[in-house]
Amino acid sequence: MQLIGHQTFWHWMFTVVTMTLLPSVPCRAAAAPTRHEFIAVDDGTHTLVHVDEGDPSRNWTVATGYVMDMQLVGRDRVLLSVDDGFREYELGSGKLLKWVKGSGGNSYSVYRTTDERTFLTGDDLGGQKGASLLVYDRADNIIERKVFADLKMLRHLRPTPEGTYLLAAVGQVVELDARWNIIRQFKVGGNLFKAVRLGNGNILCSSGPGARFLKELDPQGKVVREVRGDQLTEGSFTGFQLRPDGHVVVANWLGHGPDHDGTGLVEYDREGQIVWRYGRPHASFVEVIVLDRLSGRTLQTASVQEGKGHRFACTDYTTGKVFIVNADGKVEWEYVTGQCNDLWALPNGNLLFNTGQR
Repeated sequence: MQLIGHQTFWHWMFTVVTMTLLPSVPCRAAAAPTRHEFIAVDDGTHTLVHVDEGDPSRNWTVATGYVMDMQLVGRDRVLLSVDDGFREYELGSGKLLKWVKGSGGNSYSVYRTTDERTFLTGDDLGGQKGASLLVYDRADNIIERKVFADLKMLRHLRPTPEGTYLLAAVGQVVELDARWNIIRQFKVGGNLFKAVRLGNGNILCSSGPGARFLKELDPQGKVVREVRGDQLTEGSFTGFQLRPDGHVVVANWLGHGPDHDGTGLVEYDREGQIVWRYGRPHASFVEVIVLDRLSGRTLQTASVQEGKGHRFACTDYTTGKVFIVNADGKVEWEYVTGQCNDLWALPNGNLLFNTGQR
């Protein structure tokens, strides 16, 4: 892999963790080989898979049909875009909990807000023609429709801390205001798959089908850093997850259909070195979320080191929550904040934090 730029993946972290350290026993660094628990969207077999490399008895696979995007909603559910709508599955078992149909067209991205609206993007949705957006209320009724006439394939939509939204589309990253008006557009060659706002204000986007790169764009749209998957012999970078330890886990899409047997998921450390790979026969992953005990007893940000350690408070930008974690790495308390990126412990013992757009 070729890494262009002078900074490491540490500066790409958009999960901001602020710790209130309390006396406890020292931590022990983990020495075991990297093993992950994760869920991944498999475009090769049209399934959602849950893999626990430390306890394979917890693995499960469910048929989903065509899926391109997913989001954790709470600690025990995962939301998926599917043909004709969206679904929710139980994280621990893969049980189907909800299926909202009737969108029509082809859905690509789905996102649940903190006020329980659901955004769905795709082609020809809700009786519209072309690249389009649907907004559902908490009762799953369509309350807004929008067509983006000058865009093609809205593969990914996510909010930013500033209350705007980022769209990844073919050949460009687009920023929208709360009324879905375009306020910025950055041309980026490729069939872009995903774009997120980083803690430093820049944007990180993935190449999508036909290339293997992650590019970091500054506020003017200039590429300031680029990662190319030159160590991989095939595939395209699609979905990715930035980890609390500064690593990034990338879905390396191998193509449509089941005729694949290569590296489908890859993890890079802060220096851009591959530290973990995963593949399985017939799989072609397009999106991944590493859980590492989030679905069980322990918060993912507390699992960087093993053994007893500190009691602390932290924010998780991805799930939109503030947590208090005890010295065993177990969650004592949690609060839904939206995409919070700052946290302070006050002298009176209370916590002060910002909240995401509602």
